[in-house]
Amino acid sequence: MNFFLLLYRAGVLWFEKGAATYAAAFSYYAPLALIPLLLFTVSVVSFFYGQTFTQQVFADWGSILGTELVELIKAALIKLNVETQSSQLPIVAVFFFLGFYLVAVNVLSEGFHKLWDNETFGIRAFLKRSFRSVWFLFILQAYLIFLIGLEFFIAPTLFEPYTVLVSAVFFASNTVFFILLYRVLVSGAPSWAGCFAGATVASLLFVVIKSLVDVYIATTPVLTLYGAANLILILLVWIYILAALIFYGAAVAGLYDKMYLPLTRK
Repeated sequence: MNFFLLLYRAGVLWFEKGAATYAAAFSYYAPLALIPLLLFTVSVVSFFYGQTFTQQVFADWGSILGTELVELIKAALIKLNVETQSSQLPIVAVFFFLGFYLVAVNVLSEGFHKLWDNETFGIRAFLKRSFRSVWFLFILQAYLIFLIGLEFFIAPTLFEPYTVLVSAVFFASNTVFFILLYRVLVSGAPSWAGCFAGATVASLLFVVIKSLVDVYIATTPVLTLYGAANLILILLVWIYILAALIFYGAAVAGLYDKMYLPLTRK
């Protein structure tokens, strides 16, 4: 019963602290950094798996959002890759990527601070958040390298007859990723137990809502009314949903410490 109370209070906290606004802000800034982030990620992951295979992997993952969006991302990656062969653009591209990446990820960390009642202000706090955001970028690359290896090499070899086990491993890996997200981006993060609770809830909700959104996108004609903007709308919807779930998990993590840790110390 206390756990359901925790979920309810997390929902109230999510609403009262304006997590929806932070999720909307993240969904606005994230697409601006998407193409440079993909280029950087493809470069890093290609070092381990090869460029052709890596590009095909990201194309297969992106097909969830529609073939048009995959072609758009491919064209942008090719264009950006060609442009970065010049002598000056790589420097511009680095600052472009870091700028929008830091703004987008700092929105997440600011939302976490708000939910956990440990807001920080000033240039020093911004620099600390930015350093943690850059550090998290490398964790993201390591996670993607592991995820690709798990899906295309480990799972088919060891777990192929056991689809439930494969799903459980992916769920566990997503949970670990969310835990690291909470712990790395914020210095005053909740306990490991609290982050585990929040990450587990966020991962579970993501699996459920992802299935519902897939069905909605496949069956409703509403989004097609927007024409070319349909691609952007689908992308924004996905990013907003993911950010909203991450913030809800953060609310669960913070409240878990307040509701359960005092009991364990008695």
